[in-house]
Amino acid sequence: MGMNFRDFDPGILGCLDLDFSSLHARVNHGTLLLSWFITPPKGARKALELGSGSGVISIYLAKVFGLSVTGLEIDSDLYNVSVKNARANSTEKLTSFINCDIKAYCSENRGEIFDLVVANPPHYVHSGLESPDDRRNIARRIDRDSARVFASAAGGFLKNRGAFFFLLHPRDLTKWVRLLEDEGLGIHRLRFAYGSFEKQAQLVLISGRKGSSSEIVVEPPIRMR
Repeated sequence: MGMNFRDFDPGILGCLDLDFSSLHARVNHGTLLLSWFITPPKGARKALELGSGSGVISIYLAKVFGLSVTGLEIDSDLYNVSVKNARANSTEKLTSFINCDIKAYCSENRGEIFDLVVANPPHYVHSGLESPDDRRNIARRIDRDSARVFASAAGGFLKNRGAFFFLLHPRDLTKWVRLLEDEGLGIHRLRFAYGSFEKQAQLVLISGRKGSSSEIVVEPPIRMR
């Protein structure tokens, strides 16, 4: 029996009222893709977003699925936008945004468990050309130790059989798979996104479960434009 796969919906966030006054708070392809890709497990009630930015994905999960979502964001400006966005979308009772470092949150909140963890970490674990904008570099590049913090947080905060959803750069996929599996997170789904099918993939969506083995289904490709 064949499997049925959803078509990408670029208008999925049209249900939200968002503040685009800050250049860094604008919705990009990654935000759209990850929001669309997330399918909360049956019975899920609590979610954690690692690096919640302007709060778009957390607010989407609260508004559409009724989840109670905690979003961690180190950038104070983006944190402030996320609070405004939550108020504009009437999700203040379901979304809790915290202006903090993920590693610090992990050390101070042991024992807290979530049904799903979501992350769109800085995409480049590998070296490359840097932007003159320091904030853009922080948002785009990450070293291996910092990448391990994301993987460790996902593994530590997920309940057994809880689900995780990450958006990554394909060039660093093998690095992330090793890090995630080291935390007991089995990979179940991969879906590559392209700007053009004649060129290499630009992004990859990845999901799985805690406490399971990696049995990967590579889903049909997505064309973003």
